[in-house]
Amino acid sequence: MAQTHTEREGKFEGLGDGPLPALDGLPGVARVAPGEPEELDALYYDTPGLALLGAGSTLRRRTGGHDAGWHLKTPAKDGARHETRVSAADGEGEAPPGEITRLVRARARGRQVVPVARLRTHRERLLLLDARDRLLAEVAVDRVSGQVLGTVRTDGEREGEPPGDRTVLTAWSEVEVELDRGDEALLTAVGKRLRKGGLRPGGHPSKLQHALAAAGAAPRPPARPAPGSAGAVVLDRLRTQTEALLTLDAAVRADEPDSVHRMRVAVRRLRSALKTYRGLFLPGSTRELERGLRRLSRTLGEARDHEVLGERLGDDLAALAADPATAALTGTGAGRITGEEARAYRTAWRGVVEVLDSGRYFALLDALCAWLADPPFGSKAERTARGRLEKAVRRRRKKLLARADHALTLERGPARDEALHATRRAAKHLRYAAETARPVVGKPARKLAKRAKAVQKLLGEHQDSVVARRALPLLADRAHRKGEETFGHGLLYAYEGGRAQEAFAAVPGALRKVSKRRLRHWR
Repeated sequence: MAQTHTEREGKFEGLGDGPLPALDGLPGVARVAPGEPEELDALYYDTPGLALLGAGSTLRRRTGGHDAGWHLKTPAKDGARHETRVSAADGEGEAPPGEITRLVRARARGRQVVPVARLRTHRERLLLLDARDRLLAEVAVDRVSGQVLGTVRTDGEREGEPPGDRTVLTAWSEVEVELDRGDEALLTAVGKRLRKGGLRPGGHPSKLQHALAAAGAAPRPPARPAPGSAGAVVLDRLRTQTEALLTLDAAVRADEPDSVHRMRVAVRRLRSALKTYRGLFLPGSTRELERGLRRLSRTLGEARDHEVLGERLGDDLAALAADPATAALTGTGAGRITGEEARAYRTAWRGVVEVLDSGRYFALLDALCAWLADPPFGSKAERTARGRLEKAVRRRRKKLLARADHALTLERGPARDEALHATRRAAKHLRYAAETARPVVGKPARKLAKRAKAVQKLLGEHQDSVVARRALPLLADRAHRKGEETFGHGLLYAYEGGRAQEAFAAVPGALRKVSKRRLRHWR
């Protein structure tokens, strides 16, 4: 069974054959104890084009040591990594076990993963313990010998040629500091002590990257725009949401709770950022990505709509059953609605998984990852982030308020419902634009995103009611043809109308908070 935890570590080089600096006296460390030395043998897997490594991930099968088995490492926030482990007993054999295969399918973009390197490590360990002998951090001195296998292309081979059948050998030493119960302050203190002793921060994020770089086979580092530029901030947003998409792919395949919704949100955030900030990129360079993401969002939306409708009508039925005046009137026909919607969701979910296994989906991921590795920036991307982001947010706020003014003047009916739905989309785009600006602008952007979210939520409540009231007559007709009574469907319809009106009444107040003067200008 797979287990996942967040790993926080630091890597250092330059120790040579000398001893480590003394590590006593560090904050919270009561004593330093030697750990058992370990002999580790790790076989690393990737696609021949190193798609996993290009996405910041590594997959290995390791023998020896206290955590033998399959290890998948993927990016997390602030330089940390998520590590998923499948024990040696659960993942025997050369091929990755099913749990791991599911987790890497999107990162490998449907391609088979094969052995690309073998690393053998002699590890000497020091355990940093607190006063209760609990492990705060482990400091490991690793002597590594690496063998890059003939499945990856090296610098001497041209693009388009198949990888050669030779291997490349290399060796080095490094020091790893991995937190257990310790905090960031301890990691910083250990790093400072090691640097004072002559070590330097490691030049590679993983042992695999080190071995591949020595063999001339490492992927080209992704583009890094100037810090503080508009391009840098937007690119960070796009990469963060792409990582969320790749992570949620596995959750959707396993039908984990709320996974379809969360994946759809990641897709929407990606598409919104590309659309909002397309002026930072070369003309037309975002068009195909936006189209592909729109198709994916619609596929996810079909399953999500059934999920929401089933949950919503289930909540309505519970509320009506709790009221003595309506408890006996909902009927068995209405009570079967949630089961029908659950079955409809399962059918739609299977359709989603088929799409996630399609060549079109993997081609979209290929295009997205290639685009992010070498983004087609225009000249505006070099400008200071604050001004460009504020301009984009002002434009999104203006569009929201204009759509809202139009929608609120309409009489109740389909035209107003559609106008309110368009206003909801505008609120969502404003929220996402403010979220993108938050790392630069701080509190004002956070407040604006929160208030735009409140508008989006109210209008979402209204739209969910519109969808429910469209569906209920069809569901009632189906129940009637089965000979079931349908009075309960009518009660649900009326109840949903009340929920819509309640949400609509709260919209003007939420919009006033979005338009407050102090949130209009951030300078």
